[in-house]
Amino acid sequence: MNIIETVTIFKATQKGKGQQLVEQGFQSADFPYRPSTADGKCYFAAPNSRGLAEEYHRYYKDGILEVTIELAIYERYFKPLERPYQGGEQVELPIPHDLFPILNQYPRVLKPR
Repeated sequence: MNIIETVTIFKATQKGKGQQLVEQGFQSADFPYRPSTADGKCYFAAPNSRGLAEEYHRYYKDGILEVTIELAIYERYFKPLERPYQGGEQVELPIPHDLFPILNQYPRVLKPR
């Protein structure tokens, strides 16, 4: 029996958006690129930084979306995007539009806090 290792990334969702992301996945139109106000990326907390998503949940109050990804895929496509959040211990993961098709292949679960 083959066991596939996975990791989970976390996103605090804005009010009313979580269920839409669960059902429809990540779409470029939902994360617009507008210079000086929006960079078009979908921000997640990296696997060991769930606390970062919980921090944003205090403001957004919708839930925390969890996406479970195969470890090999995460390491190839997403790990290179990891960066310290505001220079601290937590790690954020800004995911660009071109990786949405890969992200959308994996199960998404919205967990109320």
